[in-house]
Amino acid sequence: MAVLKAVGVITAAFLVIMLMGYWAAGRARPALDAAIRADLVKLGFAYTFVELGDGVVHYRLEGPAGGPLIVLVHGFSTPSFVWNDYFAPLTAEGYRVLAFDNYGRGFSDRPNTRYDADLSDRELDELLDKLAPGEPVHLVGYSMGGAVSTIFAARHPDRVRSLTLIAPAGLGVAAAQNAELLKRPLIGDWIVRMFGLKIFHAGAADQAKFSPNPARFLADFDRQMDYRGYGDALLSTLRHYPLAGAEAAYAEAGGSARPVMVVWGEADDTVPFINARKLMELMPRAKLYSYPKIGHEIGFSESPMLAGLIARFLDSQTPSTAGATPAAMRLEPRQPAGN
Repeated sequence: MAVLKAVGVITAAFLVIMLMGYWAAGRARPALDAAIRADLVKLGFAYTFVELGDGVVHYRLEGPAGGPLIVLVHGFSTPSFVWNDYFAPLTAEGYRVLAFDNYGRGFSDRPNTRYDADLSDRELDELLDKLAPGEPVHLVGYSMGGAVSTIFAARHPDRVRSLTLIAPAGLGVAAAQNAELLKRPLIGDWIVRMFGLKIFHAGAADQAKFSPNPARFLADFDRQMDYRGYGDALLSTLRHYPLAGAEAAYAEAGGSARPVMVVWGEADDTVPFINARKLMELMPRAKLYSYPKIGHEIGFSESPMLAGLIARFLDSQTPSTAGATPAAMRLEPRQPAGN
């Protein structure tokens, strides 16, 4: 009996230590507030902020007044700085360009809520209400941003003039080694709270190698982790966002005459290129460009090429053909490798 009591005391003490560590890790970093954001602007790390229904959102908007609006939607973990190299070439072509941080990322708020498709859809919808009321936009989504853009187009067809999807999620992602473990209640929360920032940093370091400026990429990525709630937001996204299973949204968006362009690296081991076959079945009007020996990093490693591709795609749309699919855009899609 004494032995059992001792074991019980030790177990209880261990649990208390774990809970205290979990709580302390969650409070170790400051929450984003107006003063911090003002400093980030002064330092040149941030641009503009707007208050929406679920919190404050950080965004960057540049380009000639009255130009058609391109909205750039980033992916799962890397915030809007991933689009930095797109602004100069696209604004030079006469477009206004908007990039923003999804909730939980970058310098946007990390609301204590469920990070699902409804939250991301609501954020984009409210942001456009503020910045481009009544104006149909060209949506460009990278990785999870491709799913965000497609779901938005399916739910708000009148707000989207065209879709450009770069290695889009929503139809399945590669199985991550610890993803299923992280989805489990309690243990996943504890792992992310205690070790998540190291895990996310390591993943970003691998991706940064493909950036034109790896040191800057990693520094920009890590800066968002200085503030409370980043890891919790990613964990909730992992548990609740449709990184797979969004076929209905793709079919709905693909059933429109709206122009769609898809860009994919054939060596993508995050959102496998094999998913392109399913996407082209669901969006038969889409125009597919694929590139061998390029992986999921295509969105930032090949930004000059992609910016030019986007500009040419959008320039081919005139006011008289914006709601249709011109013959010049009906190219035969390249089939995924191995088929």
